[in-house]
Amino acid sequence: MADTRDQPQPLSLRAKLLALLRLRRDSEGFPPSVRDIAQATTPAGQRKPRLSHGTVNSLMNGTHSSPKAATLAALAQALDAPVAFLLSGPEWDDLTALTVYQERPEAREALRLMQGLEVQDILEITMKLKEIRGRRGLTEDVPAIPPPPPGVDQPREGRPRRLSLHEAAERAAEDLEGR
Repeated sequence: MADTRDQPQPLSLRAKLLALLRLRRDSEGFPPSVRDIAQATTPAGQRKPRLSHGTVNSLMNGTHSSPKAATLAALAQALDAPVAFLLSGPEWDDLTALTVYQERPEAREALRLMQGLEVQDILEITMKLKEIRGRRGLTEDVPAIPPPPPGVDQPREGRPRRLSLHEAAERAAEDLEGR
């Protein structure tokens, strides 16, 4: 039996969608609504979206976790993400690598040229890339999912914070006692 303690669990579709929402905040720091996402699946020149509000909602809540390929493609397009990121499996959890692969044809060429190379050759290429990143003032490590824009996780005015069960009970007791 293989030792799986050090291997991270693959991200669920719901977790991937939540990560994308954190990255897709508007100018005021709010994520797109489920209706906004559903509307963004509307093909150009048409009025009806590819995905209904209910479908998007069930995917976001994790109640529907095995959608069709066309559903994933529409959702990825609406969230401006590579469709491969929404596939299940740990090999698809690296949003940064998939974005580079999708957006940079020269990166795809570099990967094709690695075909047939030995592991040591690929490690040598990796070390060279780290050197180049260092010369350019970039960090050696690049996170699999980019960090959200500044201020995303800060509380915003206009949207009340949800009370914990304990806080709600305290408030209810205070209200009953007339405080």
